[in-house]
Amino acid sequence: MLRGILRKSLTGIAAGTLCLGALSAQAITPFEEDVNAAIDAGLQYSRAANHFTVYTEANGLSLLALLQKETIPAGYDGLTVAGDKTLAQNAACILIDHGSFGDRGGFYSYYDGQVLMGLSVYLSTGGPDQPAAPAGYNCTGRSARATIDKVVDRALAAQTAGVPAAGSCAGFWGYNTTGCDSSTTQFTSAGLAAAKAFYAAKGESADKARIPLLDVALTRISDGYAANAKAQSDCLWTACGAGGCAGHGYQVNGYGASSQQTGSGTFVQLMALGKDVNNPAIQKYLHWLQNGYNFTTNTVHQGWPPAYFYFLWSSSKAFEIIEKSGVTPSGANIGPDDMGTLPSLSACGYSRLVNLDPAVVVRPAPRNGGVAGPAGFYAGTPKGWYFDYAHRLMSLQNSTNGLFSNPNGSWDTEVDHAYALLVLERSVGGACVDSDGDGECDEDDNCPAVPNPDQSDKDKDGVGDVCDNCPTVANPDQKDSNGNGIGDACEIAKCDLDSDGDIDSLDIKAITLLRGKTVPPAPVAADYDNNKYINVNDARGCTLICTRPKCATR
Repeated sequence: MLRGILRKSLTGIAAGTLCLGALSAQAITPFEEDVNAAIDAGLQYSRAANHFTVYTEANGLSLLALLQKETIPAGYDGLTVAGDKTLAQNAACILIDHGSFGDRGGFYSYYDGQVLMGLSVYLSTGGPDQPAAPAGYNCTGRSARATIDKVVDRALAAQTAGVPAAGSCAGFWGYNTTGCDSSTTQFTSAGLAAAKAFYAAKGESADKARIPLLDVALTRISDGYAANAKAQSDCLWTACGAGGCAGHGYQVNGYGASSQQTGSGTFVQLMALGKDVNNPAIQKYLHWLQNGYNFTTNTVHQGWPPAYFYFLWSSSKAFEIIEKSGVTPSGANIGPDDMGTLPSLSACGYSRLVNLDPAVVVRPAPRNGGVAGPAGFYAGTPKGWYFDYAHRLMSLQNSTNGLFSNPNGSWDTEVDHAYALLVLERSVGGACVDSDGDGECDEDDNCPAVPNPDQSDKDKDGVGDVCDNCPTVANPDQKDSNGNGIGDACEIAKCDLDSDGDIDSLDIKAITLLRGKTVPPAPVAADYDNNKYINVNDARGCTLICTRPKCATR
Protein backbone atom coordinates (compact mmCIF):
# COMPACT_ATOMS: atom_id res chain seq x y z
CA MET A 1 0.00 0.00 0.00
CA LEU A 2 1.37 3.39 -0.93
CA ARG A 3 1.38 6.09 1.70
CA GLY A 4 2.23 9.69 2.55
CA ILE A 5 4.55 10.99 -0.13
CA LEU A 6 2.58 9.59 -3.07
CA ARG A 7 -0.39 11.84 -2.44
CA LYS A 8 1.60 14.66 -4.02
CA SER A 9 2.36 12.72 -7.20
CA LEU A 10 -1.32 11.90 -7.70
CA THR A 11 -2.54 15.50 -7.57
CA GLY A 12 -4.85 16.19 -10.49
CA ILE A 13 -5.65 12.52 -11.16
CA ALA A 14 -9.27 11.58 -10.62
CA ALA A 15 -9.40 9.11 -7.73
CA GLY A 16 -12.21 7.20 -9.40
CA THR A 17 -9.99 6.23 -12.32
CA LEU A 18 -7.45 4.43 -10.17
CA CYS A 19 -7.45 1.34 -8.00
CA LEU A 20 -5.15 0.22 -5.26
CA GLY A 21 -3.83 -2.60 -7.40
CA ALA A 22 -2.67 -0.14 -10.02
CA LEU A 23 -1.11 2.09 -7.38
CA SER A 24 0.75 -0.70 -5.68
CA ALA A 25 2.29 -1.66 -9.03
CA GLN A 26 3.81 1.77 -9.53
CA ALA A 27 7.52 1.99 -8.99
CA ILE A 28 8.41 4.33 -6.16
CA THR A 29 11.74 5.96 -5.51
CA PRO A 30 14.13 5.23 -2.62
CA PHE A 31 13.11 8.56 -1.08
CA GLU A 32 9.43 7.64 -1.23
CA GLU A 33 10.15 4.23 0.26
CA ASP A 34 12.03 5.78 3.17
CA VAL A 35 9.34 8.38 3.83
CA ASN A 36 6.68 5.69 3.84
CA ALA A 37 8.76 3.57 6.20
CA ALA A 38 9.24 6.56 8.51
CA ILE A 39 5.47 7.15 8.59
CA ASP A 40 4.80 3.48 9.34
CA ALA A 41 7.39 3.43 12.12
CA GLY A 42 6.01 6.65 13.59
CA LEU A 43 2.48 5.27 13.63
CA GLN A 44 3.69 2.07 15.23
CA TYR A 45 5.26 4.15 17.99
CA SER A 46 1.91 5.92 18.46
CA ARG A 47 0.13 2.59 18.76
CA ALA A 48 2.64 1.25 21.28
CA ALA A 49 2.51 4.49 23.31
CA ASN A 50 -1.32 4.37 23.48
CA HIS A 51 -1.80 7.70 21.67
CA PHE A 52 -5.23 6.50 20.45
CA THR A 53 -6.57 4.84 23.58
CA VAL A 54 -5.64 7.07 26.52
CA TYR A 55 -5.89 10.82 26.94
CA THR A 56 -3.00 12.95 25.70
CA GLU A 57 -2.91 16.58 24.65
CA ALA A 58 -2.58 15.35 21.06
CA ASN A 59 -5.43 12.85 20.61
CA GLY A 60 -6.93 14.85 17.75
CA LEU A 61 -3.61 15.28 15.97
CA SER A 62 -2.74 11.61 16.47
CA LEU A 63 -6.10 10.54 15.02
CA LEU A 64 -5.53 12.83 12.07
CA ALA A 65 -2.11 11.28 11.46
CA LEU A 66 -3.59 7.77 11.55
CA LEU A 67 -6.39 8.70 9.16
CA GLN A 68 -4.16 10.44 6.65
CA LYS A 69 -1.52 7.74 6.26
CA GLU A 70 -3.16 6.20 3.19
CA THR A 71 -3.28 7.67 -0.31
CA ILE A 72 -6.31 6.07 -1.99
CA PRO A 73 -8.70 5.33 -0.37
CA ALA A 74 -8.00 7.87 2.33
CA GLY A 75 -9.06 8.02 5.93
CA TYR A 76 -11.03 5.59 8.03
CA ASP A 77 -12.24 3.42 5.14
CA GLY A 78 -8.66 3.08 3.94
CA LEU A 79 -7.19 1.77 7.19
CA THR A 80 -5.77 -1.68 6.52
CA VAL A 81 -3.54 -2.53 9.48
CA ALA A 82 -5.33 -4.93 11.81
CA GLY A 83 -6.94 -3.07 14.68
CA ASP A 84 -6.45 0.44 13.24
CA LYS A 85 -10.17 1.05 12.71
CA THR A 86 -10.79 0.24 16.37
CA LEU A 87 -7.96 2.58 17.37
CA ALA A 88 -9.47 5.33 15.22
CA GLN A 89 -12.84 4.83 16.89
CA ASN A 90 -11.21 4.88 20.33
CA ALA A 91 -9.46 8.16 19.57
CA ALA A 92 -12.69 9.63 18.19
CA CYS A 93 -14.50 8.62 21.36
CA ILE A 94 -11.89 10.40 23.50
CA LEU A 95 -12.46 13.55 21.42
CA ILE A 96 -16.20 13.23 22.08
CA ASP A 97 -16.21 12.17 25.72
CA HIS A 98 -13.15 13.64 27.45
CA GLY A 99 -13.64 16.76 29.53
CA SER A 100 -10.66 18.49 27.88
CA PHE A 101 -12.03 17.91 24.37
CA GLY A 102 -15.64 17.73 23.16
CA ASP A 103 -17.16 17.39 26.61
CA ARG A 104 -15.43 20.50 27.91
CA GLY A 105 -17.81 23.02 29.41
CA GLY A 106 -16.77 25.78 27.01
CA PHE A 107 -14.45 26.82 24.22
CA TYR A 108 -10.70 26.13 24.37
CA SER A 109 -8.82 26.78 21.16
CA TYR A 110 -6.08 24.12 21.13
CA TYR A 111 -8.42 21.32 22.09
CA ASP A 112 -11.42 22.42 20.03
CA GLY A 113 -9.30 22.78 16.89
CA GLN A 114 -8.11 19.20 17.32
CA VAL A 115 -11.65 17.95 17.86
CA LEU A 116 -12.81 19.54 14.62
CA MET A 117 -9.87 18.34 12.51
CA GLY A 118 -9.89 14.80 13.88
CA LEU A 119 -13.64 14.17 13.89
CA SER A 120 -14.28 15.91 10.56
CA VAL A 121 -11.79 13.73 8.70
CA TYR A 122 -12.92 10.66 10.67
CA LEU A 123 -16.59 11.09 9.73
CA SER A 124 -15.93 12.26 6.16
CA THR A 125 -13.97 9.09 5.43
CA GLY A 126 -16.37 6.52 6.83
CA GLY A 127 -15.94 6.49 10.61
CA PRO A 128 -19.11 5.51 12.53
CA ASP A 129 -20.93 8.40 14.20
CA GLN A 130 -21.05 6.52 17.51
CA PRO A 131 -17.53 5.09 17.93
CA ALA A 132 -16.35 2.24 20.11
CA ALA A 133 -14.97 3.45 23.44
CA PRO A 134 -11.59 2.63 24.96
CA ALA A 135 -11.32 1.69 28.64
CA GLY A 136 -12.60 4.42 30.92
CA TYR A 137 -14.80 6.15 28.30
CA ASN A 138 -18.44 5.90 27.32
CA CYS A 139 -19.61 6.86 23.84
CA THR A 140 -22.92 5.02 23.97
CA GLY A 141 -25.39 7.48 22.54
CA ARG A 142 -22.61 10.02 21.98
CA SER A 143 -22.42 11.41 18.44
CA ALA A 144 -19.34 12.59 16.56
CA ARG A 145 -21.50 14.75 14.30
CA ALA A 146 -23.27 16.41 17.23
CA THR A 147 -19.85 17.06 18.80
CA ILE A 148 -18.66 18.81 15.64
CA ASP A 149 -21.76 21.01 15.66
CA LYS A 150 -21.33 21.89 19.32
CA VAL A 151 -17.66 22.76 18.98
CA VAL A 152 -18.18 24.78 15.78
CA ASP A 153 -20.89 26.84 17.44
CA ARG A 154 -18.84 27.66 20.51
CA ALA A 155 -15.76 28.48 18.43
CA LEU A 156 -17.73 30.88 16.25
CA ALA A 157 -19.16 32.53 19.36
CA ALA A 158 -15.68 33.04 20.81
CA GLN A 159 -14.20 34.87 17.81
CA THR A 160 -13.28 38.48 18.53
CA ALA A 161 -15.85 40.72 16.87
CA GLY A 162 -15.23 43.80 14.77
CA VAL A 163 -13.70 44.77 11.46
CA PRO A 164 -10.06 43.66 11.07
CA ALA A 165 -7.58 46.53 11.10
CA ALA A 166 -3.96 47.18 12.05
CA GLY A 167 -3.60 46.85 15.83
CA SER A 168 -7.07 45.34 16.20
CA CYS A 169 -7.73 41.83 17.49
CA ALA A 170 -10.90 41.52 15.38
CA GLY A 171 -11.11 38.03 13.91
CA PHE A 172 -8.63 36.44 16.32
CA TRP A 173 -9.20 34.14 19.28
CA GLY A 174 -7.61 33.78 22.70
CA TYR A 175 -7.03 30.55 24.57
CA ASN A 176 -10.54 30.08 25.96
CA THR A 177 -12.43 33.16 24.78
CA THR A 178 -11.94 36.16 22.53
CA GLY A 179 -8.40 37.47 22.29
CA CYS A 180 -5.38 38.44 20.22
CA ASP A 181 -3.41 35.20 20.18
CA SER A 182 -2.05 33.84 16.90
CA SER A 183 -0.99 30.41 18.13
CA THR A 184 -4.46 29.49 19.37
CA THR A 185 -6.12 31.22 16.43
CA GLN A 186 -4.38 28.98 13.90
CA PHE A 187 -5.72 25.87 15.66
CA THR A 188 -9.28 27.19 15.71
CA SER A 189 -9.06 28.30 12.08
CA ALA A 190 -7.73 24.91 10.99
CA GLY A 191 -10.55 23.19 12.86
CA LEU A 192 -13.25 25.38 11.34
CA ALA A 193 -11.85 24.80 7.84
CA ALA A 194 -11.97 21.04 8.44
CA ALA A 195 -15.56 21.29 9.68
CA LYS A 196 -16.43 23.23 6.52
CA ALA A 197 -15.07 20.36 4.41
CA PHE A 198 -17.16 17.90 6.43
CA TYR A 199 -20.34 19.93 6.05
CA ALA A 200 -19.73 20.39 2.33
CA ALA A 201 -19.10 16.69 1.70
CA LYS A 202 -21.20 14.80 4.25
CA GLY A 203 -23.36 17.19 6.19
CA GLU A 204 -27.12 17.40 5.90
CA SER A 205 -29.04 20.56 5.02
CA ALA A 206 -29.13 21.85 8.60
CA ASP A 207 -25.37 21.39 8.88
CA LYS A 208 -24.66 23.03 5.54
CA ALA A 209 -26.41 26.16 6.80
CA ARG A 210 -23.34 26.65 8.97
CA ILE A 211 -21.04 26.94 5.93
CA PRO A 212 -21.77 30.65 5.29
CA LEU A 213 -21.04 31.35 8.97
CA LEU A 214 -17.74 29.52 8.67
CA ASP A 215 -16.88 31.49 5.54
CA VAL A 216 -17.51 34.76 7.35
CA ALA A 217 -15.33 33.68 10.29
CA LEU A 218 -12.47 32.43 8.10
CA THR A 219 -12.53 35.52 5.92
CA ARG A 220 -12.49 37.76 9.00
CA ILE A 221 -9.42 36.08 10.46
CA SER A 222 -7.71 36.00 7.06
CA ASP A 223 -8.22 39.75 6.84
CA GLY A 224 -6.95 40.07 10.42
CA TYR A 225 -3.63 38.44 9.53
CA ALA A 226 -3.33 40.62 6.44
CA ALA A 227 -4.01 43.82 8.40
CA ASN A 228 -1.56 42.95 11.19
CA ALA A 229 1.43 41.78 9.19
CA LYS A 230 4.70 43.14 10.62
CA ALA A 231 6.96 44.52 7.89
CA GLN A 232 10.59 43.37 8.07
CA SER A 233 13.64 44.47 6.07
CA ASP A 234 16.64 43.73 8.30
CA CYS A 235 19.18 40.93 8.72
CA LEU A 236 18.08 38.09 6.40
CA TRP A 237 15.03 39.94 5.09
CA THR A 238 16.60 42.04 2.35
CA ALA A 239 15.44 40.33 -0.87
CA CYS A 240 11.73 40.86 -0.44
CA GLY A 241 10.61 42.11 -3.83
CA ALA A 242 8.34 45.03 -4.56
CA GLY A 243 5.69 44.01 -2.02
CA GLY A 244 8.11 43.56 0.86
CA CYS A 245 8.44 40.93 3.60
CA ALA A 246 5.98 40.77 6.47
CA GLY A 247 5.21 38.16 9.10
CA HIS A 248 3.26 37.72 12.31
CA GLY A 249 4.08 37.25 15.97
CA TYR A 250 2.67 35.35 18.91
CA GLN A 251 0.19 38.14 19.68
CA VAL A 252 -1.29 40.83 17.45
CA ASN A 253 0.60 43.53 19.33
CA GLY A 254 3.95 43.64 21.09
CA TYR A 255 5.71 40.73 19.38
CA GLY A 256 8.01 40.49 16.37
CA ALA A 257 7.37 38.01 13.58
CA SER A 258 8.26 34.37 14.25
CA SER A 259 8.69 31.43 11.92
CA GLN A 260 5.75 29.40 13.22
CA GLN A 261 3.28 32.29 13.42
CA THR A 262 4.20 33.53 9.94
CA GLY A 263 3.63 30.01 8.64
CA SER A 264 0.31 29.92 10.50
CA GLY A 265 -0.71 33.32 9.18
CA THR A 266 0.01 32.18 5.64
CA PHE A 267 -2.18 29.09 5.70
CA VAL A 268 -4.99 30.81 7.62
CA GLN A 269 -5.14 33.56 5.02
CA LEU A 270 -5.43 30.92 2.29
CA MET A 271 -8.56 29.50 3.95
CA ALA A 272 -10.65 32.55 3.06
CA LEU A 273 -12.91 32.41 0.02
CA GLY A 274 -11.21 33.60 -3.14
CA LYS A 275 -7.69 34.10 -1.74
CA ASP A 276 -4.77 32.29 -3.32
CA VAL A 277 -1.00 32.46 -3.70
CA ASN A 278 -1.19 35.69 -5.70
CA ASN A 279 -2.93 37.68 -2.99
CA PRO A 280 -0.61 40.61 -2.08
CA ALA A 281 -0.80 40.00 1.68
CA ILE A 282 -0.05 36.30 1.26
CA GLN A 283 2.91 37.22 -0.95
CA LYS A 284 4.37 39.31 1.89
CA TYR A 285 4.19 36.32 4.22
CA LEU A 286 5.71 34.00 1.60
CA HIS A 287 8.56 36.45 1.04
CA TRP A 288 9.19 36.48 4.81
CA LEU A 289 9.35 32.66 4.85
CA GLN A 290 11.59 32.62 1.78
CA ASN A 291 14.04 35.16 3.18
CA GLY A 292 14.16 33.42 6.57
CA TYR A 293 14.13 29.87 5.13
CA ASN A 294 15.64 27.44 7.62
CA PHE A 295 14.38 23.88 7.95
CA THR A 296 16.72 22.92 10.80
CA THR A 297 15.34 25.31 13.42
CA ASN A 298 12.75 28.01 14.01
CA THR A 299 14.86 30.32 16.18
CA VAL A 300 14.47 33.48 14.17
CA HIS A 301 12.82 36.53 15.74
CA GLN A 302 11.20 35.41 18.98
CA GLY A 303 11.02 31.85 17.77
CA TRP A 304 10.33 29.83 20.96
CA PRO A 305 12.75 26.97 20.12
CA PRO A 306 10.46 24.14 21.38
CA ALA A 307 7.90 25.22 18.73
CA TYR A 308 10.19 23.86 15.98
CA PHE A 309 7.93 20.97 14.86
CA TYR A 310 4.94 23.31 15.16
CA PHE A 311 6.70 25.60 12.66
CA LEU A 312 7.34 22.72 10.25
CA TRP A 313 3.66 21.81 10.22
CA SER A 314 2.27 25.35 10.05
CA SER A 315 4.52 26.28 7.11
CA SER A 316 4.08 22.94 5.33
CA LYS A 317 0.29 23.35 5.50
CA ALA A 318 0.62 26.69 3.70
CA PHE A 319 2.85 25.19 1.01
CA GLU A 320 0.59 22.15 0.57
CA ILE A 321 -2.56 24.27 0.28
CA ILE A 322 -0.96 26.33 -2.47
CA GLU A 323 0.32 23.31 -4.36
CA LYS A 324 -2.99 21.45 -4.13
CA SER A 325 -4.97 24.49 -5.27
CA GLY A 326 -3.52 24.35 -8.77
CA VAL A 327 -3.04 28.13 -8.76
CA THR A 328 0.48 29.12 -9.80
CA PRO A 329 2.32 32.34 -8.93
CA SER A 330 1.93 35.01 -11.60
CA GLY A 331 4.51 37.53 -12.75
CA ALA A 332 7.17 38.15 -10.12
CA ASN A 333 5.17 36.45 -7.37
CA ILE A 334 6.66 33.48 -5.53
CA GLY A 335 5.34 30.16 -4.28
CA PRO A 336 6.48 27.03 -2.44
CA ASP A 337 8.99 26.13 -5.18
CA ASP A 338 10.89 29.33 -4.34
CA MET A 339 11.61 28.30 -0.76
CA GLY A 340 15.32 27.58 -0.38
CA THR A 341 16.34 29.23 -3.64
CA LEU A 342 17.84 32.43 -2.20
CA PRO A 343 21.58 32.34 -1.41
CA SER A 344 22.51 31.10 2.05
CA LEU A 345 23.17 33.94 4.47
CA SER A 346 24.02 34.52 8.14
CA ALA A 347 23.23 37.83 9.80
CA CYS A 348 22.19 39.07 13.24
CA GLY A 349 22.59 35.59 14.66
CA TYR A 350 20.18 34.03 12.15
CA SER A 351 20.86 31.75 9.20
CA ARG A 352 19.12 31.29 5.88
CA LEU A 353 19.59 27.93 4.16
CA VAL A 354 19.40 26.70 0.58
CA ASN A 355 17.71 23.50 -0.51
CA LEU A 356 19.48 20.24 0.16
CA ASP A 357 20.85 18.49 -2.92
CA PRO A 358 19.42 14.95 -3.07
CA ALA A 359 22.35 13.92 -5.27
CA VAL A 360 24.87 14.47 -2.47
CA VAL A 361 23.13 14.27 0.93
CA VAL A 362 23.50 11.13 3.02
CA ARG A 363 20.58 8.78 3.64
CA PRO A 364 19.40 8.90 7.28
CA ALA A 365 19.38 5.59 9.14
CA PRO A 366 16.24 3.96 7.71
CA ARG A 367 13.40 2.22 9.52
CA ASN A 368 13.04 -0.63 7.03
CA GLY A 369 16.15 -2.65 7.79
CA GLY A 370 18.63 -0.86 5.53
CA VAL A 371 21.73 1.05 6.48
CA ALA A 372 22.47 4.77 6.65
CA GLY A 373 24.13 6.34 3.63
CA PRO A 374 25.54 6.50 1.12
CA ALA A 375 25.64 10.06 -0.18
CA GLY A 376 23.49 10.37 -3.28
CA PHE A 377 21.12 7.56 -2.29
CA TYR A 378 18.23 9.91 -3.16
CA ALA A 379 19.70 11.13 -6.46
CA GLY A 380 16.92 11.93 -8.92
CA THR A 381 14.55 13.25 -6.25
CA PRO A 382 13.64 16.90 -6.95
CA LYS A 383 15.04 19.61 -4.70
CA GLY A 384 12.53 21.58 -2.69
CA TRP A 385 11.03 22.36 0.65
CA TYR A 386 9.37 18.94 1.04
CA PHE A 387 12.63 17.06 0.55
CA ASP A 388 14.32 19.39 3.05
CA TYR A 389 11.60 18.92 5.68
CA ALA A 390 11.29 15.16 5.18
CA HIS A 391 15.03 14.53 5.19
CA ARG A 392 15.37 16.55 8.40
CA LEU A 393 12.54 14.69 10.14
CA MET A 394 13.85 11.28 9.08
CA SER A 395 17.25 12.29 10.46
CA LEU A 396 15.60 13.08 13.80
CA GLN A 397 13.49 9.92 14.02
CA ASN A 398 14.65 7.18 16.38
CA SER A 399 15.46 4.30 14.03
CA THR A 400 14.64 1.75 16.76
CA ASN A 401 11.26 2.84 18.14
CA GLY A 402 10.06 5.35 15.52
CA LEU A 403 9.74 8.39 17.82
CA PHE A 404 10.34 11.80 16.26
CA SER A 405 12.33 13.82 18.81
CA ASN A 406 12.40 17.62 18.82
CA PRO A 407 16.07 18.71 18.98
CA ASN A 408 15.08 22.02 20.60
CA GLY A 409 13.34 20.37 23.53
CA SER A 410 9.65 19.54 23.63
CA TRP A 411 6.66 21.04 25.39
CA ASP A 412 4.73 17.86 24.63
CA THR A 413 6.20 14.69 23.08
CA GLU A 414 2.87 13.41 21.73
CA VAL A 415 2.13 16.72 20.01
CA ASP A 416 5.56 16.96 18.39
CA HIS A 417 5.41 13.36 17.22
CA ALA A 418 2.04 13.96 15.57
CA TYR A 419 3.28 17.16 13.91
CA ALA A 420 6.17 15.25 12.34
CA LEU A 421 3.87 12.57 10.95
CA LEU A 422 1.47 15.16 9.52
CA VAL A 423 4.32 16.94 7.73
CA LEU A 424 5.50 13.71 6.14
CA GLU A 425 1.92 12.84 5.17
CA ARG A 426 1.46 16.25 3.50
CA SER A 427 -1.59 16.85 5.66
CA VAL A 428 -3.61 20.07 5.51
CA GLY A 429 -5.70 18.96 8.48
CA GLY A 430 -8.75 18.11 6.44
CA ALA A 431 -9.25 21.76 5.52
CA CYS A 432 -11.65 22.95 2.86
CA VAL A 433 -9.78 25.63 0.93
CA ASP A 434 -11.71 27.37 -1.85
CA SER A 435 -9.16 29.40 -3.80
CA ASP A 436 -11.58 30.57 -6.50
CA GLY A 437 -14.53 31.18 -4.16
CA ASP A 438 -17.03 29.06 -6.10
CA GLY A 439 -18.20 26.97 -3.15
CA GLU A 440 -16.16 23.87 -4.04
CA CYS A 441 -13.18 22.80 -1.93
CA ASP A 442 -9.97 22.85 -3.99
CA GLU A 443 -9.37 19.12 -3.63
CA ASP A 444 -12.88 18.39 -4.98
CA ASP A 445 -12.98 21.27 -7.48
CA ASN A 446 -12.37 20.20 -11.08
CA CYS A 447 -11.09 23.70 -11.80
CA PRO A 448 -9.75 25.17 -8.53
CA ALA A 449 -8.23 28.28 -10.12
CA VAL A 450 -11.34 29.53 -11.97
CA PRO A 451 -14.87 29.82 -10.47
CA ASN A 452 -17.20 27.12 -11.82
CA PRO A 453 -19.89 26.28 -9.27
CA ASP A 454 -21.66 24.02 -11.79
CA GLN A 455 -18.48 21.85 -12.15
CA SER A 456 -19.38 21.24 -15.82
CA ASP A 457 -17.06 18.71 -17.47
CA LYS A 458 -18.46 17.76 -20.88
CA ASP A 459 -15.68 15.38 -21.87
CA LYS A 460 -15.60 13.72 -18.40
CA ASP A 461 -11.81 13.97 -18.10
CA GLY A 462 -11.80 15.40 -14.58
CA VAL A 463 -10.90 18.92 -15.74
CA GLY A 464 -13.70 21.50 -15.63
CA ASP A 465 -14.77 23.02 -18.94
CA VAL A 466 -13.80 26.56 -17.94
CA CYS A 467 -10.13 25.60 -17.53
CA ASP A 468 -9.91 22.66 -19.95
CA ASN A 469 -7.64 23.40 -22.92
CA CYS A 470 -9.65 20.88 -24.94
CA PRO A 471 -13.16 20.69 -23.45
CA THR A 472 -14.63 18.48 -26.17
CA VAL A 473 -12.03 15.69 -26.14
CA ALA A 474 -10.93 13.91 -22.96
CA ASN A 475 -7.34 14.92 -22.11
CA PRO A 476 -6.76 14.74 -18.35
CA ASP A 477 -3.04 15.42 -18.85
CA GLN A 478 -3.86 18.78 -20.57
CA LYS A 479 -0.83 18.26 -22.83
CA ASP A 480 -0.09 21.33 -24.96
CA SER A 481 3.15 20.65 -26.83
CA ASN A 482 3.38 24.00 -28.61
CA GLY A 483 2.18 26.07 -25.66
CA ASN A 484 -0.56 27.90 -27.56
CA GLY A 485 -3.28 27.23 -25.01
CA ILE A 486 -5.05 24.58 -27.08
CA GLY A 487 -4.61 20.99 -25.94
CA ASP A 488 -2.91 18.57 -28.28
CA ALA A 489 -6.01 16.38 -28.25
CA CYS A 490 -8.07 19.14 -29.87
CA GLU A 491 -5.39 20.33 -32.25
CA ILE A 492 -4.76 16.89 -33.66
CA ALA A 493 -8.49 16.33 -34.04
CA LYS A 494 -8.72 19.69 -35.82
CA CYS A 495 -6.06 19.20 -38.51
CA ASP A 496 -5.62 15.42 -38.70
CA LEU A 497 -7.44 14.82 -41.97
CA ASP A 498 -6.19 11.26 -42.45
CA SER A 499 -7.03 10.33 -38.82
CA ASP A 500 -3.67 8.74 -38.15
CA GLY A 501 -3.22 10.46 -34.78
CA ASP A 502 -0.76 13.17 -35.82
CA ILE A 503 -0.46 16.28 -38.00
CA ASP A 504 2.11 16.05 -40.77
CA SER A 505 2.80 17.13 -44.37
CA LEU A 506 0.15 14.73 -45.71
CA ASP A 507 -2.51 16.56 -43.73
CA ILE A 508 -1.23 20.01 -44.82
CA LYS A 509 -1.28 18.89 -48.46
CA ALA A 510 -4.86 17.63 -48.12
CA ILE A 511 -5.97 20.94 -46.57
CA THR A 512 -4.25 22.90 -49.35
CA LEU A 513 -6.15 20.90 -51.98
CA LEU A 514 -9.42 21.97 -50.32
CA ARG A 515 -8.76 25.73 -50.71
CA GLY A 516 -11.83 27.59 -51.91
CA LYS A 517 -14.27 25.01 -50.52
CA THR A 518 -16.90 25.80 -47.91
CA VAL A 519 -17.63 23.74 -44.80
CA PRO A 520 -19.47 21.55 -45.56
CA PRO A 521 -18.81 19.78 -47.89
CA ALA A 522 -15.16 20.32 -46.84
CA PRO A 523 -14.50 18.56 -43.48
CA VAL A 524 -14.58 20.57 -40.27
CA ALA A 525 -11.09 19.29 -39.43
CA ALA A 526 -9.65 21.33 -42.32
CA ASP A 527 -11.18 24.61 -41.09
CA TYR A 528 -8.50 25.69 -38.60
CA ASP A 529 -9.87 29.22 -38.11
CA ASN A 530 -13.51 28.08 -37.90
CA ASN A 531 -14.81 30.52 -40.54
CA LYS A 532 -16.57 27.80 -42.59
CA TYR A 533 -14.26 28.41 -45.56
CA ILE A 534 -10.95 26.74 -46.42
CA ASN A 535 -8.17 29.19 -47.31
CA VAL A 536 -4.43 29.63 -46.95
CA ASN A 537 -4.83 30.56 -43.25
CA ASP A 538 -6.09 27.06 -42.49
CA ALA A 539 -3.02 25.42 -44.01
CA ARG A 540 -0.75 27.89 -42.23
CA GLY A 541 -2.48 27.39 -38.89
CA CYS A 542 -2.22 23.62 -39.07
CA THR A 543 1.41 23.87 -40.16
CA LEU A 544 2.18 25.69 -36.91
CA ILE A 545 0.90 22.77 -34.87
CA CYS A 546 2.47 19.91 -36.82
CA THR A 547 3.40 17.04 -34.55
CA ARG A 548 7.03 16.91 -35.75
CA PRO A 549 9.49 19.58 -36.96
CA LYS A 550 8.91 20.65 -40.59
CA CYS A 551 5.75 18.56 -40.61
CA ALA A 552 7.74 15.38 -41.22
CA THR A 553 5.69 12.23 -41.62
CA ARG A 554 8.16 10.19 -39.56
